[in-house]
Amino acid sequence: MLLTAAACSSSPPLQGIPSLPKELPPDLQARFEVVDVSTPEPAKAKRIAKKNKTTKAPAPFVYPSRRPKNMPIWVGEQQVLETTYIGIKAGEFTLDVLPLKKIGGRSVYNFHAHALSSAMMNLFYRVNDSIDSFWDYEGLFSHRYHMVLDQTKQTRDALELYDSEKKKDFYWNRRNHVDKGNSETKETFDMEQPFSQDSFSALYYLRTLPLETGQVYDYPVISEGKGWECVVTVLRRESCDTPMGKKTCIVVRPQTRYNGALKQEKGETYIWLTDDDRRFIVRLEAEVKIGAVAARLTHVELGERPNGE
Repeated sequence: MLLTAAACSSSPPLQGIPSLPKELPPDLQARFEVVDVSTPEPAKAKRIAKKNKTTKAPAPFVYPSRRPKNMPIWVGEQQVLETTYIGIKAGEFTLDVLPLKKIGGRSVYNFHAHALSSAMMNLFYRVNDSIDSFWDYEGLFSHRYHMVLDQTKQTRDALELYDSEKKKDFYWNRRNHVDKGNSETKETFDMEQPFSQDSFSALYYLRTLPLETGQVYDYPVISEGKGWECVVTVLRRESCDTPMGKKTCIVVRPQTRYNGALKQEKGETYIWLTDDDRRFIVRLEAEVKIGAVAARLTHVELGERPNGE
């Protein structure tokens, strides 16, 4: 999952909104253009005008309202995690919630991640990667995902656009690999599960769940046109040292489920979150193909409390 990308991970976040490719069809350009906003507006149902007395207007498309009463995710928050790989400092991984935007007339969060490898890790493998996810303010689902990789052996630009109303997912991946050469994938898929998470927003959606000890939570994710379920088991609560002092933390184990069956991984992944109203990520651990990856929270910016909460 996301932790693997953070293994070789910081510098300040890229403030500019990643632009859509000029080659993208005009209808997708218009539908998924990102617009700056200052404050969110309540979601409104589409208004359908009656053509005449005998014509029955189609029912407006209804978006879900899943925003919790006390939202743990605040605009302006920042989490900086120091990452290690097989015991060596690999770099830093920074998670930011940038100012609100709009897509298709709906207010969205802009989640931004930046992974930058350390000077020591650069001797083996350089990483300078970024991810932007645009997440519905009321419905808590992904509209758009954009990942840009700049690494020793490859550069990659991957864009995914989620149209829950039409149940269509557009995926465009362009890669230049030192050994494998250039490749491009451009496909449109049917969405079996509208209002899904992308592989990055799944981490934020986790923070909004009740996370009761012993409970299992699952929610749909779509990545590279493939739908799967993130299955999260809440294992226990334990005390941890954090930049905010000693905190009780929730320990969870995320797993992936394809076609009803849990995917068997060689190693497990674990996430520690603060057991408070913010659910900050304190620690992550994962076994990868070679060795183990870990991340530890070193710095937190609280951000601004949402209006009326």
